[in-house]
Amino acid sequence: MPDGRRILVVDDDPASCELVAYFLKSKGYRVAIAPDGERALNVHLENDIELVILDVHMPTHDGIQVLAMIRERHRKQPIKVLALTGDESADVRASLESEGIDGFLTKPVHLKSLGEEVARLMAGHTNQRHDGLYRRSLDRRVRHDW
Repeated sequence: MPDGRRILVVDDDPASCELVAYFLKSKGYRVAIAPDGERALNVHLENDIELVILDVHMPTHDGIQVLAMIRERHRKQPIKVLALTGDESADVRASLESEGIDGFLTKPVHLKSLGEEVARLMAGHTNQRHDGLYRRSLDRRVRHDW
C-alpha cells in the first residue's frame, strides 16, 4: 500500500480529475485536485506533494508553464511530474521533455497503465532523461479505453 503518499491531479476537466482521483484514492494515495495551473502551483506549495499528474491545455497557466515553474522551484528536491493529456503532438511532447517531464500518458487513459506509471514514479525510477528508453517504450504503448 502507498501509505497515503500525496499526489496532485491537475486538469480543467472535472470528470477526468474525479476519475483519476478516485482511482488513486482506491490505491491508498492521498489526492489533491486543482482545476487550473495557477491553483496547481498554490496547492503544491501548501502540501507535501510527491507527484503531480498534469494536463497540458488548461486556463491561467498551461501544463508546460506549470512544469517549468515546478522545476524552477524544486531544483534541489525535484517533484515527479506525469503528463496526462489528449495532445499527442510532437511539439507538446518536445516541450514537456525539454522541461524535464518524468512520464507521459495520453487520454483516454487506461487505468492499469496509470497505476503502473504512478507506482514507477513514486518508487523513484525514471530513465527518460538518461537514454530515451522510457520515451521509446511509451511510443510503442497501445492506448485503451477506460
